[in-house]
Amino acid sequence: MNKLSTYCKGFILALVMFAYSCVNDDSFFPDSIDAKITSTTTIVSILNDIKTRNSIINEEELCFTFKYPLIFGYNTDSTIRVDDYKGLLGVISGQSANFNITGLQFPIQIMFKGANDPLLVENEDSLISVLRECQIKTFRDVFDHLYKQCFKFEYPITLSDKENKEVNIDSEENFNRFLTDQGAIYQPNFKFPISILVTPDLKPTQISTYYEFYEIINNCIGCPAIRFEIQPLQDNEYRFIPDIEIMNGYQLFFKINGEIIADQVVDGNPFTRQFTPGTYETCIKVITTNCLIGTIACKEIVVEPICPGITFTNERVTGTNTYKFNPSVTGVSNDVTIGWYVNEVFIENSLLSAGVIEFNLDQGTNNVCAKVITPNCPDGIKFCDEIIVP
Repeated sequence: MNKLSTYCKGFILALVMFAYSCVNDDSFFPDSIDAKITSTTTIVSILNDIKTRNSIINEEELCFTFKYPLIFGYNTDSTIRVDDYKGLLGVISGQSANFNITGLQFPIQIMFKGANDPLLVENEDSLISVLRECQIKTFRDVFDHLYKQCFKFEYPITLSDKENKEVNIDSEENFNRFLTDQGAIYQPNFKFPISILVTPDLKPTQISTYYEFYEIINNCIGCPAIRFEIQPLQDNEYRFIPDIEIMNGYQLFFKINGEIIADQVVDGNPFTRQFTPGTYETCIKVITTNCLIGTIACKEIVVEPICPGITFTNERVTGTNTYKFNPSVTGVSNDVTIGWYVNEVFIENSLLSAGVIEFNLDQGTNNVCAKVITPNCPDGIKFCDEIIVP
């Protein structure tokens, strides 16, 4: 009997020790830690950056490392202490929609790669500065890029502004104005839960944390990359060669100086257009089911005037001061108008198709010019000849 009692006590003690060791594995399981947790989108951005890298990297390869321990807060109001990088990776991989990091306890210390001394980080603004230094995108960075590409809001929504005052937003126009008013460094501070419409079918999805927001962002296809070449041809005609794979549901348009050209819908094949002289911003815009507001690629072209070649011959009418002028213009039709000038004084206009033209010249030296203006040569081109009348 004593042996059985001893065995049972030993088994119970071993079971208790096993349970205790599991609960106190601080790297992976939440504990009841007396900590003041600050809700911060920036720590969620950092954890997501590590999570979405192509492969798990060594801690030494990071732009900065944490000085442990760290204390994180979950969306369940529980906390966890992380003592090393391995524990941090365990926390990252252990997150889910129902159980994810929403904040941490400040202050913390970080060590930049190659630095000799740690940096004290006392609040979210300081942590954002760390991200900027390491070129890690903040939530605002990715939000600005993908908003209205992959998701829209189902209004109304509520956010806290930069003064931490709650603001109710009831439309897309008001939300855009709110973001502008808050400035570029403001991190959208949503009052969860919120409902967003996710592409391609714009199905309403309710999210309660920034982790869930990032799950949608990470799966966002977004707008395709658009590239195109411009090939100059003759007579101010240009060929545009799109470099994009046209998928089902794509809508592509050609724009000149911000105006969509109604007669030019891009189908992925090269197309041409003729321009008058000037400077043009030429763009190709694409709208897809995963790119709600569309994306655009632009290039500037400077179209130089193309002026025709003009000359004339002259012949004096015997015994008079009358001269016959026979113009020749290349590169234009016969209905082009020629302006005639003598000593910089306008005399008359004539059609090229009319052929020879006559007028009297004064004795002495006369500078006779013929000028042609065309749509491609708006300033005109002039040919002059000096004629001495004895």
